[in-house]
Amino acid sequence: MVKVKDIMTSRVISIESRKTIGDALELMVENGIRRLPVLAQGTLVGMIVQHDIEKALRSPGFVLETPVDWVMNKDVVTVAAEADLREAIKLLLKHKISGLPVMENGQMAGIISETDILRLCCTLLDEQLA
Repeated sequence: MVKVKDIMTSRVISIESRKTIGDALELMVENGIRRLPVLAQGTLVGMIVQHDIEKALRSPGFVLETPVDWVMNKDVVTVAAEADLREAIKLLLKHKISGLPVMENGQMAGIISETDILRLCCTLLDEQLA
């Protein structure tokens, strides 16, 4: 059985809730990522994805200096590090999202995304064909 912790990305890039969406975009571009967990004093309080920012910037009143916490999703779906990978996949499908913060002992231990799962699928297919 594959567990979430086996394929999650441990090096998580996050952003503080009072930073701006411009700061978030800059972090995303610099690191080649599309989502950022949002923290307030070290605690996970939200998630922001590139699409959220682009949508906000097309709306009146939102500018690059808008705080992340005005745009972020506050209803964050998470998964336990020890969870079976199927649970993470079901959560991604159910909530129509592309990534989940991974929690361990009340702290964020990583993030798992569609890309991590697809990478595993490729590895398993390569092994099957070898």
